[in-house]
Amino acid sequence: MEIGKQIRALEWLHGLISGKETGDVYVPQKPRMLPSEGTGGFEELLPEQVGVRSKGLLKMFSELSAAKGVNPHSAAVLRDGRLIAKADWSPYEMEYPHVSHSLCKSIVSMAAGLAAEEKILFLTEKVASIFKEELPKNPDKLMKNVTIRNLLTMSSGASFNEAKAVMSKNWVRDFLSSEIKFLPGTDFHYNSLNTYMLSAIICKRSGMSLSEYLNQRIFRPLGIKNFYWEKCPRGIEKGGWGLYMTVFDYAKLGQLYLNGGLWNGTRIISEGWIKASASRQIVKGESPCREGYGYQIWLTKNGGYVFSGMLGQNVFVFPKRKMVIALTAGSDAVFPDCRAAEIIGGFIDSDENFSDTPIKEFRYAEAAQLRNALAEAKFGEPLEISPKPTIAEILRHSIMSKKKTPSYEEEENLLTQAAKILNGAEITFEENNSGDILPMLIQAMSGNFDSGTERAVFKAGEEFLSVTVFGGEGKTKIPLRYDGKPSYFELERRGDIYRIGALGNFTADEDGNPVLRIMLCFTETACTRLLKFIFEGSGATLKFRDSPNLYSAIDEGSEILFPVLGSVSKKVLDAALESDIADYRIRKFLEPSITGTVKTP
Repeated sequence: MEIGKQIRALEWLHGLISGKETGDVYVPQKPRMLPSEGTGGFEELLPEQVGVRSKGLLKMFSELSAAKGVNPHSAAVLRDGRLIAKADWSPYEMEYPHVSHSLCKSIVSMAAGLAAEEKILFLTEKVASIFKEELPKNPDKLMKNVTIRNLLTMSSGASFNEAKAVMSKNWVRDFLSSEIKFLPGTDFHYNSLNTYMLSAIICKRSGMSLSEYLNQRIFRPLGIKNFYWEKCPRGIEKGGWGLYMTVFDYAKLGQLYLNGGLWNGTRIISEGWIKASASRQIVKGESPCREGYGYQIWLTKNGGYVFSGMLGQNVFVFPKRKMVIALTAGSDAVFPDCRAAEIIGGFIDSDENFSDTPIKEFRYAEAAQLRNALAEAKFGEPLEISPKPTIAEILRHSIMSKKKTPSYEEEENLLTQAAKILNGAEITFEENNSGDILPMLIQAMSGNFDSGTERAVFKAGEEFLSVTVFGGEGKTKIPLRYDGKPSYFELERRGDIYRIGALGNFTADEDGNPVLRIMLCFTETACTRLLKFIFEGSGATLKFRDSPNLYSAIDEGSEILFPVLGSVSKKVLDAALESDIADYRIRKFLEPSITGTVKTP
């Protein structure tokens, strides 16, 4: 990599860590999302009606809920095209679109297959010849070798990627101007801008946007209506990331592939393209590609494949079981070989969970237990699994538990009590640039940076405690229900609109100081932000903590997320973490903490 690019990349990283916006390019990317009705038209059956044991599914979902770092948001399980299990982990809602991250790369592959079949592009075509007008005067000598097939198999060797795109206005030109690290086609190097270039090619050759192209040919026939795809500064869909759909729509696309390209008897995609795209086209043993990579699709150990997006957005397709499992999440994992994949793979590999014919002899209580547990799923908590009480137990409880009605004071929860005390209180914070509401990963990936938090005001109502946070980007009113259920509100930042599910509780820290905890779940994304107001004397400290956090993303997926920094960023961060002072500074950036004074009425 040229020294100029290294310096610019390091400047970007420094600007990010210091909380300053370094780029001059920002385009609002996320509009208000509307909910969809129903479950996408799927027929719903009990698992046993299609030969799957509810007991095995419940074990799988229980492990997903309890596993550290998986953090599931929503799920849809299909067998033979029937919906046999669905779940959302409150406050996440399965009827709302959820970000795909790189899962949508597989959908761009579908578009490329259609375009190849229509002969508006050919896999052997040279990318440089398609965009002659964008070529620099002296491109890398290997750029002329990059083909559409190289883009599909992540073997172009191009260095221009998502991190640098945050600072760029013309992604096509910058891709064509980038360094090529190896002879195209000879190695695997994951880069989301390969997929962006596919999007740009399809737009150019079809004369319509990628969304329009896919909507006519795939989305509309499948009944997918509620979707949105973020665009680059020039109005081209990002391709490699930025798509929002519901979990049921993601499941439909997996089912389309499992059907060999047919939908309700109609041919949507050629069977030949599906076989090629979901078979090994390239492999790299020491990377997440070690099982093989097709055309923007990852292969799995058990003969299946996965449309995979970072932080837990996955559509698993298992031909041998005739099953599709779609999952959205806020996982700490970046790669497709994550803990969730291990858990789901364990379920798929167990013959005890399956029958080739409907299971006629089974306990309906097990199917009811699965549905009840999933209906009550809560984000960040294990599933509540309890056997259905017998009639005798219900009767015994009803006649043996007569007692006086508790007083209001006895049934008050801690948050209700705290609201009375905090009503009218105001915290004024020291000058800071620690941001306020947006999780750092959202800021980093979109280039939409928050400024510091100035103050917080508390007001108690009959059903809510409202916490209004003031900062450089305006004020945000967070409603917290006393009954422990989530409340929902919208956050607008420079044209981006986020739906947030808020949960609040009152507790104490290890030193006995009272703490108000506010969990903000950005329900259409992979991110959450925890706000902790710690009260001590006449002062207060506000601490922020994100999940997934930015460092874990860089640490686990630097080759995927920030390859423009090459090995530089990884070395800088690793070296920094060997120093106590640097470790403190980085942790302070990733988990900021600010202090203030409390004024009561």
